[in-house]
Amino acid sequence: MSNKSVLEHVAYIVKSQHPGLSAEAIVSFLIILDLGEPTVAQVANMVGMTEPKLFQHLSMLTTSGGGLIQLINNGDGSNSVRLTARGQQLRAQVASSFSD
Repeated sequence: MSNKSVLEHVAYIVKSQHPGLSAEAIVSFLIILDLGEPTVAQVANMVGMTEPKLFQHLSMLTTSGGGLIQLINNGDGSNSVRLTARGQQLRAQVASSFSD
């Protein structure tokens, strides 16, 4: 499966449950899945955005949006991203779709 096909497949799964998410929010979610519990700076670096711009897209994924992630203040001026139970369920669904 090509990278494009993988992205389209995962985007379809995510969009079917969260139709209001932007493409940037979906890509950010995929990076979060890949990195585990990254900092916002790490995700911003991977997607090629500034942190303020990324926060706009991450807000679609937080409890006030899709409920998939939680932003954790690390106390040192940085924030980490953690999957919520809902985000973990979606991660499991995405993973199982590739094992079928």
